[in-house]
Amino acid sequence: MVKAIYWLKYLHRTGNKLKKTEETKNFYNDLVEGAVSRTLWGKERRFSPEIIADKRSVLKYFTSVISPHILTTDNVLDLGCGPGGFLAILARLCGKVTGADITPNFIKECDKLIQEKRLSNASTVLINSGIIPFPDGHFDKIVMVDTIHHLENAGETMDEVYRILKKDGLLLIFEPNKYNPLLYLMCCLDKNEHGLLRLGTIKKYRQLIGSRYDLISGKYNGLLIGPKGRIALYLADICSSGRLAPFIGWLSPKIFMVARKK
Repeated sequence: MVKAIYWLKYLHRTGNKLKKTEETKNFYNDLVEGAVSRTLWGKERRFSPEIIADKRSVLKYFTSVISPHILTTDNVLDLGCGPGGFLAILARLCGKVTGADITPNFIKECDKLIQEKRLSNASTVLINSGIIPFPDGHFDKIVMVDTIHHLENAGETMDEVYRILKKDGLLLIFEPNKYNPLLYLMCCLDKNEHGLLRLGTIKKYRQLIGSRYDLISGKYNGLLIGPKGRIALYLADICSSGRLAPFIGWLSPKIFMVARKK
């Protein structure tokens, strides 16, 4: 028992040291190619665009909650788009959507998805440096799903996000909630998720976006991307939208925040 407690404390300390951008990029490149594997957060479950698009949890806790904030005329950036599962959803809601990621293989997968689904209003861009390659005030909305806790320097990236977002534009953030004990343990054990251990709360993300935004909403959310089991989905529903949600909502798997650029 003592050794277990010591090991968790060690993982927590090392989790505060975020993986370098290059290491993160290489990890996800290898994941797409099958050189590395995961179970719950593996390619087929966590990064399959088809599974994401059709999943009940995504429809309920992503599509339904984000669609009121997206206009059919909006120019949207999906920052940290991965293979494009959420980009495909956004393409149906907005005028134009761009997927951006640091991982070349994710961009290839996303381009393939765009072609297969004939998403004429969607495109991608590979980010090769800390600069996001768009002019000031370019986007009406910027969506970030499980992206921030992977950033090597979250402050610098969020400065770039602020720069390329229009005045009065919306920043829409989905991030894991580390108050969920199972999620916290999983992030401790998965070194690529250690960045969550220094963030992972509404308070921390409020501090990160700072006073340059008006926080419209900061709520717990039941979005589950990887798990497909009925029990996991049932528990997420109880925490996020059941009768007990006002009391145990803080155990939900996700945080959803909406902030308006001043």
